[in-house]
Amino acid sequence: GDASRTTYFRSCAKPFQAIASLRTGIVERFGLSGEHLAIMCASHSGEPRHVAVVRDLLGHAGVDEAALQCGAHWPYYEPAASIVRREMAEPLPVFNNCSGKHSGMLAAARIIEAPLDTYLEPAHPVQARIREAVEEFTGCRDYDVLYGIDGCSAPNAAVPLSAMARSFAQLVTSTDESAKAAVAAMSAHPYLVGGTERFDTALMEVTKGRILAKGGAAGAHCTADRRSGLGLAVKLESGDGNWVSVAVVAALNQLGWLDWAETEALSRYARPMLRNHKGVEVGRVRPLIDL
Repeated sequence: GDASRTTYFRSCAKPFQAIASLRTGIVERFGLSGEHLAIMCASHSGEPRHVAVVRDLLGHAGVDEAALQCGAHWPYYEPAASIVRREMAEPLPVFNNCSGKHSGMLAAARIIEAPLDTYLEPAHPVQARIREAVEEFTGCRDYDVLYGIDGCSAPNAAVPLSAMARSFAQLVTSTDESAKAAVAAMSAHPYLVGGTERFDTALMEVTKGRILAKGGAAGAHCTADRRSGLGLAVKLESGDGNWVSVAVVAALNQLGWLDWAETEALSRYARPMLRNHKGVEVGRVRPLIDL
C-alpha cells in the first residue's frame, strides 16, 4: 500500500476529538467518569448501556439531548434496534454511534462559554481546539491537513496514512494528562467504545487493553501497541469496512503484537466465514498482505 496516501480519519479521529474536549476541563467541572470518556471516543452500537451513558454525560454537563446535531439512525445492534422500533416511529440522535463524541463537544462548548447551536461549524472554538489536537498528534502542519464533513456532520481530518499511524503511537506514549485519560478509558471500557460482537471491543478485551483500537467508516482503522509504543493504520481501498478486521489481525500478527491465544480468540474476525442466504458456507475471507 501507499503510506503517503491522504486518507480521512473518519471515526479513528475520535480519541483526538475527545482529548480536545477534555482539555477544556470538563472532567473536573462536570465530574465525568471513565465511562463518560470512553463513550466520547466511541462508535457505539446504540445498545441500552451506550444510550444510558451518553444521556448521563449530557446530564452531568447540563445539556439537553435536543442539542445533539449528529443526526439520527437506528442502533447498529439489531436486538436493540428491534426493541426501540416497536416503541417509536423515528430514531433518536442519542442512538447515533457518534452521539458520545458530540456530547463531549457540547460539554466543552459549555465550559468555554461558546454557542451550543453552532458547535459543528469549522470556525467554532471547539473545532479549532480539535484541529490543534489533530496537528499535535499527527505531526502535520495545519496547511497539510485537509478537512471534510463526516457522516455525523462534524469536521473530519484527512492526513497521510503514515500520519494516522503516528498519531496513535503518540496517543499511547503521550505524557499529556488528557491523552492518558482517553487511553485509560478506552482500555478499561472497551464495550462502550463499540459494543456486542464489535471488532474494536473484542480486540481490546482479548488483549486486556494492551492494544488500543479504533475503527472508522469506509475501511479505516487505527491501532497502537501500548507495550512497544508503535501505531498501525489500515485503510481498505475498496472502502468495505466489513473486512477491515481481516487485514488488521493479519498485520498485528506479522508485527508480533498478538500471541497465539489472542489470535485464536480473534479467529472469527481474522478469517470470517461467508454464508449464502440459505446458510450454506460458501467460502472464507483471508488476507493476502505481507508487511
